[in-house]
Amino acid sequence: MGSFLRQQAIYLYQLFTGRHFFSRMMELDRTQWLGRQELLALQQQKLHRLLGYAYMYVPYYHRLFDQIGFRPADILEDPASFQRVPFLTKPLIRENFDDLLTTEAKRRERMTRLSTAGSTGQPLVFMQDINFRDQATAELHHHLTWSGWELGQPHAYLFGASFEASYARNLRAQLMNLALNRFVTNAYVLSEAKMHAFAARAMRRRPRLLFGYASSLYRFAQFVRDSPVYDLRFVDAVFSTSELLYPAQRQLIEDTFDCQVFNRYATRELGALACECKAHTGLHISVENVYVEILKDGVPAEPGETGDVFVTNLNNYGMPFIRYQLADAAAWHPDERCSCGRAHPLMKVVEGRHNDMFKRRDGGVVWGGIGNPLWNMGGVRKFQFVQKTLDHVVVRIVSDGPFGQAQQAEVEKAVKTALGDDVRVDFEFPDEIPVERSGKHRYQICEVD
Repeated sequence: MGSFLRQQAIYLYQLFTGRHFFSRMMELDRTQWLGRQELLALQQQKLHRLLGYAYMYVPYYHRLFDQIGFRPADILEDPASFQRVPFLTKPLIRENFDDLLTTEAKRRERMTRLSTAGSTGQPLVFMQDINFRDQATAELHHHLTWSGWELGQPHAYLFGASFEASYARNLRAQLMNLALNRFVTNAYVLSEAKMHAFAARAMRRRPRLLFGYASSLYRFAQFVRDSPVYDLRFVDAVFSTSELLYPAQRQLIEDTFDCQVFNRYATRELGALACECKAHTGLHISVENVYVEILKDGVPAEPGETGDVFVTNLNNYGMPFIRYQLADAAAWHPDERCSCGRAHPLMKVVEGRHNDMFKRRDGGVVWGGIGNPLWNMGGVRKFQFVQKTLDHVVVRIVSDGPFGQAQQAEVEKAVKTALGDDVRVDFEFPDEIPVERSGKHRYQICEVD
């Protein structure tokens, strides 16, 4: 199907479903070339509009703003006044769920109930309105074009269980996949048989682009590398999302498919936060859709300084997320501009989730990289580090070949170097390490409170 027919299919899909993401995508194609001040002015206008709506229609924020003496118009005269608004956290959302929803009847008619996978054991339930979903869909496909891919060209997804369930059950999702010329496999059940079927389908459909979780893409790349039957080097780009992308993962994926890997920072509850372009200088913040803060001890972090990430989504009026605390750490990139010409502020690669951060007895922390020896070690198909206590780490290894004492000693040395010589390291060799409900695989899990 040609690009013109694909566009007509997208128009028909939008007409059938009442969606409007195509026009939003065209607007993002325009605003991506605005200057820095124009972009920030647009962001400030959207933030002011969201805060005004929240005060008028969302009981939680009406009550909160009155309590702290804050008015949405305050940010127009003093943008720093926004920092007076208390953070929104997952416990607060659970405690105030009904009061965080809009009271506007018309908007409530077209809201979707979703949940995160709950990597901490407590899934977060939330609502998104149609405006958010249109903008999130537009932002996703807008980012994909940064690789040279064009809307309507074939592409494939390695994504989570809920995505696949929706694809299988819902007629509208099936129509969207047809219109957008994409196909999906469930990352939650990425068995050998599933990967064979996905690779065979890719050989037939020849997708220009692969999109998925870092861990799923890495596992599939390992499979393709070890399967001489499949040569997928016709893929032009790979987009990794929703997980920390380790350098070893990026390298193997790029080598296997002979193309660039683009790192994309996004969450289910907020949509896209940032994405790499072809220059790979850093991740461009999606200022048209989110207001991102990186705070160190409660104050804005300096460029290059790692801090906690707080995000305000500018499009979800149905259940506003204002100064929402993510369990992530990141830093502003010291480079003000990117050679690609886009003026969006740049973020350095996200360091990781707080519940994946290992803790030292001296108070220090270890973000990632503790498993570096295992990435390219023979005999290792899958691995996971679990910090049980400050002095005890369990290393789980799914082996596909010999894994002897010398290799164990190398891994143990890496753990002790990172966490201290007194740390006990135990090894387990299960047949499989289950992924999360979303289909993601966690390489580091900290169980220390």
